[in-house]
Amino acid sequence: MQDKLYLTSHSLTCTAEILEGYHSENERYAVRLDKTLFHPQGGGQPCDKGTINGNEVLHVAQNRDGHVLHYLHKYLPLGPVELRIDGNHRRENARLHTAGHMIGHLLERIGWQAVKAHHWPGESRVVFRSSANALPPLLDDLSNHCAEQIQLAQAIFISFQAGRRQVAIGNLGQYPCGGTHVENTSELAGLKIIRIKNKKDELSVHYEMMTE
Repeated sequence: MQDKLYLTSHSLTCTAEILEGYHSENERYAVRLDKTLFHPQGGGQPCDKGTINGNEVLHVAQNRDGHVLHYLHKYLPLGPVELRIDGNHRRENARLHTAGHMIGHLLERIGWQAVKAHHWPGESRVVFRSSANALPPLLDDLSNHCAEQIQLAQAIFISFQAGRRQVAIGNLGQYPCGGTHVENTSELAGLKIIRIKNKKDELSVHYEMMTE
C-alpha cells in the first residue's frame, strides 16, 4: 500500500523508495514509490511540481489501481530517493482550492448547493445548483463575506471519517476532499471574486487569487 503523505502532511521534502520504474509514452519514465508527497492531478486541481533526486517531475497521476505515478525524463534505478515539492506551486494550488471550499460553504448558507469545482490558476470557479429558487448573491456581498472569513483567520482541519478524508474550515462546514489546502483562511488574503454567472439552473462563481 502506497503512503500518500500529501493527504496528512504539509511537508515539502522527504525520502522514499522507488519500487517500480518503466518506460512510458512520449519518451517518459513512470516511477512508483512506497510513499509520496506529490499530489496527483485530479479533483479539480493540477498536480504538484518538484523533483525526485534532483530530476524534474513532469507529471503526476493516479492509475486505476490507486497508485500515484510520477513521470520523469529519465529512468531512475530502484532504491531510496529524495522528494522535493515546489513550495510556491503547491501553495498557489492550495490557496485556490481552499478558497473554492470557502465560497462553497458561504453560498450553501443561502440555499445553493455546490455541484462541481475547478481550482486551476486562471480558470477557478465553483458551480452551484438550487432546488429552492434561491436568489443569486451580489458580487460585492460575496466578496465582503469572503473578506470576513479571511479576517476571522479560521483554521482548516483535516480528518478521516469512515475512511473518507474530510476538510473543514472553522465552523463553516466540511467537504470530502483529497486535495491540498492551506492551514488558515488568513492565507487567502488576495482572493478576488471576478464574476458571478446565473444561467438556467446553474450559478457559477469565478475567482482568482492575487499574488502575495
